[in-house]
Amino acid sequence: MRSTMLTLSLLAFLGLAPQTLPAQTPATVAMSAVAAADPSIQLQELVRQFRSNDLAALVRGSLPPSHYQRLLDKYEEARLKPTTEAQRAEFTEGLQKLIAPDAVDQLMAEIEPKLRERAAQSEGMILLGLGAMNMAITSPDSELADEQREMLKRALPGIEAWIIETDFFSADTLRDALTLVADAARRTGISELDQLKMLSFDQLLGHGGRLLAAGKQAVKLYGIDVDAIAATARMEVLEVEGDEARVRTTVTVFDAPLHFEQSLVLVEGRWYTREAAADWNEHVHIELGGDPSVESEG
Repeated sequence: MRSTMLTLSLLAFLGLAPQTLPAQTPATVAMSAVAAADPSIQLQELVRQFRSNDLAALVRGSLPPSHYQRLLDKYEEARLKPTTEAQRAEFTEGLQKLIAPDAVDQLMAEIEPKLRERAAQSEGMILLGLGAMNMAITSPDSELADEQREMLKRALPGIEAWIIETDFFSADTLRDALTLVADAARRTGISELDQLKMLSFDQLLGHGGRLLAAGKQAVKLYGIDVDAIAATARMEVLEVEGDEARVRTTVTVFDAPLHFEQSLVLVEGRWYTREAAADWNEHVHIELGGDPSVESEG
């Protein structure tokens, strides 16, 4: 959806930042030490930051300090580059599609015909989707593990009720959702690229947090309360051995507890998923001139 892309584009600019990291208070250092011993504490803190729309803390807590600093440096370089008139015009044109007084009307005029077309096909699509879901759960040929199969069985009644009861093609609901996002974008007071580039890192991510909150409200109109789901998250440390750990996270979705396990590694005193750490290492390898097609040893 174009409005969503515009919102994401605005969020993408929210990485422009000063070069220095905020100083760590003694309490923050102490919290990091406790979290290093118990990775579940760190994960619960990320959930809390997400639920409170604290995007600045969430971004900072999701990256090791050195990678966070590298991110800031890159955005600072981008922020300090001269802005061309073409870039200004492109940014303003794209943003006006979201913040102009008649932005929602214009978006609805573009989307509504497609919405009506999809609504006419929705019954068959829903039946097909539910049938495929049931088949995936019951078929011995599906790639689901037994535990995954049982979890989905527990969640399936709630999922089916949500899909059947929610009018995903309602023009009124879509208008309300777009209005929430558009109003949040207008409240940032940003209408030009130069305004955006003048903001501090925390100010930028503060605006991003408010857009995140609006996005959650928009999704809630379709029957999904993201914060309520996040509030059910419980982390259980299964194993900690040196700089590696396994954690099981359980969340309740449609009245069914679903859980998954993650392998974590300790990087610069904090825990991150093994996949994320591998991705960071690959990017650092490329930045230092390595061949991305050649995997590093070990």
